[in-house]
Amino acid sequence: MKYVLAPADITWKTFESPTSPGIGFGFTPSVIGSDYTDGFSAQLGRIGPGGRSKPHVDHYNHAFYFISGQGEVTIGKRTWPLEPGTVVKIPTGLTHGFTNTGDDDLTFFVVYDPPYVAGGPFEEEA
Repeated sequence: MKYVLAPADITWKTFESPTSPGIGFGFTPSVIGSDYTDGFSAQLGRIGPGGRSKPHVDHYNHAFYFISGQGEVTIGKRTWPLEPGTVVKIPTGLTHGFTNTGDDDLTFFVVYDPPYVAGGPFEEEA
């Protein structure tokens, strides 16, 4: 297990296919995974300028902490602005989507509960 991940240690995978969460999305492999805990997992994510996710529903809880950039989150029929320091909680089953409204990447730390299963759509291929 690696105890510290420096920026140079982190790899990104960008998703641009129609089946991905949205154009301009990138995710890292789990930065907190089963080598540390079975209670939750976490990744880093980013949405490029003008990028957005399709409204969708997930079968797990997840919480986001926004690190940089500007954007919006829509949960159900309500929309809120996103800026560095914003925390967003998405319980299982709620329709939601994100949009980058700024000129820079919208970056975030996301925690999944239960843990994200390895090999899911945002994990690196083994």
